[in-house]
Amino acid sequence: MGKSLRTRLWLTYAVLIANVMCLFSISLGVYLLRNPAALRLEIARLEITANLLQRLEKSLEANALVDYQQLAERADKNLNARIVILSQVGETLADSRQSSEPPVPALSLPPLSSARFTLVRQFRDSNNQVWLYTLRLHDNGKVFMVCLPRPRLTLGQLFRDEAWTPFYRSGLLALLLSLVFAWYISRWIVKPLERMSAAAQSVAAGKYEPIPLEGPAEVQALAQSFNEMSRQVQASQKSQRDFVANVSHDLKTPLTSIQGFAQAILDGAANTPEMLQQAARVIYDEAMRMARMVQDLLDLARLDSGIADMRRETIYLAPLLEGLITQFTPQAQTAQITLDVHILPLPPVIGDPDRLSQAVANLLDNAIKFSSTGGKVYLSAISKGKEVEIAIIDEGPGIPPEDIPRIFDRFYQTEKSRTKSRRGTGLGLAIAREIVTAHGGRIDAYNNSSGQLPQVEARNAERRTGSTFLITLPVSAAGGAATNAVKNPPAKGVK
Repeated sequence: MGKSLRTRLWLTYAVLIANVMCLFSISLGVYLLRNPAALRLEIARLEITANLLQRLEKSLEANALVDYQQLAERADKNLNARIVILSQVGETLADSRQSSEPPVPALSLPPLSSARFTLVRQFRDSNNQVWLYTLRLHDNGKVFMVCLPRPRLTLGQLFRDEAWTPFYRSGLLALLLSLVFAWYISRWIVKPLERMSAAAQSVAAGKYEPIPLEGPAEVQALAQSFNEMSRQVQASQKSQRDFVANVSHDLKTPLTSIQGFAQAILDGAANTPEMLQQAARVIYDEAMRMARMVQDLLDLARLDSGIADMRRETIYLAPLLEGLITQFTPQAQTAQITLDVHILPLPPVIGDPDRLSQAVANLLDNAIKFSSTGGKVYLSAISKGKEVEIAIIDEGPGIPPEDIPRIFDRFYQTEKSRTKSRRGTGLGLAIAREIVTAHGGRIDAYNNSSGQLPQVEARNAERRTGSTFLITLPVSAAGGAATNAVKNPPAKGVK
């Protein structure tokens, strides 16, 4: 019982409503016990009886001999009320019910007036019966007391006689309406959650459908988060499928080459020293390419999981970048590419110099690889407030606008990069992004012909071909003054 959220909500509302009604019933019962309608009626009757008694008092003549007992009994018979006549000191002179009721106890008389009766009071006799009474001083000096027994009512009698019709009928109606309203509220809250549960089962089945934002604000926020999660799961699964397809393709190509040339050696087709040398060279190059791909995949896995060996030390970027330019100069000369360097004084940053060198090296390698013969590759580094911007600009074919959103995805390569001479693993940019992100920075790609090129360097603002990659890194908190002093030697063995 109560396993579903809707049932629990409904029961919660029902218990709350029942508690409120019980508290109201108790409060009403206490009020009725202290001031029941029957008591109010007896008090009103007592006051009326006292007023009627004044008419009988005319039979009393001043200084005349009067039978007070007979007078009291006659008044009791006419008014159906106990009549007691007292002296001014409280002595009982006559009691209309002296034979059937216990005597009136000694009372402390309040100040009396002959003009009107006192307020209603009460006394308890020896039989524990409570009497309501009122007093008035007669002109002859006698005190007239009118008494009526206080009604004895139980709580059940009070509710049955006074509250059953107005309270229980209206209470039952209010309870039914409240339960209906509680059911509606619980349905309003639970329905979006049930829809979300069905959507979760659809996601588990591979169907991604956004759910509408309905219900309370908290449920709408949950639905919005669920839609965002579904979108990310869908994107992640698509990325995984692309990843498996790309890895399979990029591993199959070198394996095919290795298998083919190894088969040629085994079959004796490569029977000259030159052919053997060529076969060995192809097998070696393709094996090294596979080794680089495996190493890149391992680096990405470590960066994704946060277990990459990432040092935290002060890095002076100027000598690091200059070392990378020196390292890539032979490759640029072989490709007949000119390296143009523009490095301004830079403040230090905090991070791993080897990893940052790896990220910038991946960008420089791509820039040289995709630049046309005789072109230029620009490396610019400037300080902007609390950030350092490193820009690598090439004069290659550029990045198609539709490819820019996915340019940092793993194994993603534009059509222009799929030629054999430019073929890579498709992991360099993904690794560069992970490294820069791990240093608290960001990396962006721009097409120089798009007109959205950032102003990283004034002399390159009019460039209309190629692409620009911009790395932004936060400045070290302790690095207020810019410097170009050599503190970190260039990393070796970067790709």
